[in-house]
Amino acid sequence: MIALFTITIWGTTFVATKTLLKDYDALQIMLMRFFIAWVVMLILTRRVDKPRNLRDELGIFSLSFFGVTLYYYCENTALSYTLASNVSIILAAAPIFTAILIHIFTKDEKMSRRTWAGFAIAIVGVALVVFNGTYVLKLNPLGDALSIMAALCWAIYSLLLKKYIGIYDNMMLTRRMAFYSFLLTAPAAMKGKGLPPLEPLAEGGMLFSLLFLGVLGSALCYVAWNVAIKRIGMVNTNNYIYLNPFVTVVAAAIVLDEPITGASLVGAVLIVGGIFVSEYQGGGNSLFQAFYPKEYVDSTYNIDFETLYKRGFRGILFDIDNTLVPHGAPAEERSIALFDRLHEMGFGTCLISNNKEPRVTPFADAMHTQYVYKAGKPKRAGYQEGMKRMGTDCSNTLFIGDQLFTDVWGANRAGIYAVLVKPINPKEEIQIVLKRYLEKIVLFFYLRDQKKSVF
Repeated sequence: MIALFTITIWGTTFVATKTLLKDYDALQIMLMRFFIAWVVMLILTRRVDKPRNLRDELGIFSLSFFGVTLYYYCENTALSYTLASNVSIILAAAPIFTAILIHIFTKDEKMSRRTWAGFAIAIVGVALVVFNGTYVLKLNPLGDALSIMAALCWAIYSLLLKKYIGIYDNMMLTRRMAFYSFLLTAPAAMKGKGLPPLEPLAEGGMLFSLLFLGVLGSALCYVAWNVAIKRIGMVNTNNYIYLNPFVTVVAAAIVLDEPITGASLVGAVLIVGGIFVSEYQGGGNSLFQAFYPKEYVDSTYNIDFETLYKRGFRGILFDIDNTLVPHGAPAEERSIALFDRLHEMGFGTCLISNNKEPRVTPFADAMHTQYVYKAGKPKRAGYQEGMKRMGTDCSNTLFIGDQLFTDVWGANRAGIYAVLVKPINPKEEIQIVLKRYLEKIVLFFYLRDQKKSVF
């Protein structure tokens, strides 16, 4: 989730940079951005340890040069020549370069055939976006070349970062990188258009864009990115860069009125599909594993609760809509009868729903059960509160719901046995309908894994 949050912010920075390019050049934007980032890190880290020796100091300097200064110079300059969405999607090739370098120069995080296949799919997506639906060489060579150069810089930065991320504090690394990046940019900016004028920042949108780049995009996101790398590894974290296109294409369309072509959308889908293919390993290493239920059944009313009770389960958390009744429907005779039977067997029950109290309370009263409304699924808190009210824990609680990305994912995050059921009624709200299409991808791999485990 940390990597996903960071990519969401970084995906939007392309749009913020494009806004600032109306009055500043790339070097002026970088100078202001890095200065703000350095000041923010000074405030957050009053005292930090120094590098152990000159070699490490030079290494951190190299991180600043490749991962910040040269990277952003190539990116910002590219934005002067081509669309923000183009730059973002071409930069999505960065994980490919990163994985190749790490595969060659390190002994860990080696690449499999499936990883190479995922990269190939992503490259096809990049090509579609570069051609932008024309399928002829109607390109901007300079803008595209600078975008690819930026992706290479990020790959080199990622390779170098592996050496230092386990040794030094994230805050210290980010603060020092911001300082060196500011020093590296200052001479070039002065030789160019000089110090950036402050008058354009009187416009609220310009000031917001600059603060967004400096505080979030440069200071806090680099710290968060390093945390993600420590948790899930360099290659896996960098693969989240594939998600940049979705964020940028949408943001550029909304803020900058940049066109979204069919080819761009197909390219974005292929690039993101690359991460699914390259990450999918089967078993516990699957990218989709977090969304896998322990069981998948046709209906809540077909579940063998007697067997579950014999296995030691004593508490059941239920979703409401399309799990027990059609969306928005009141409690029905069969749902009330089911809960009466569960209570007679010795189960504790609790409804956990993201709906508001007017929807949940009357339903729970009719079912004679505990409940948690506005549960915030897939956050853990709602599940934990439900177990607290039933007097159970993760070891003897199961959850039943119809959605993967809220119900099942949240249950897995909370460490609860998750049972996925098919929705009772296909008539749903539009945002749920859209999620169902993504669920089909996850279910495809889940069902394939289930077949493999049988044989």
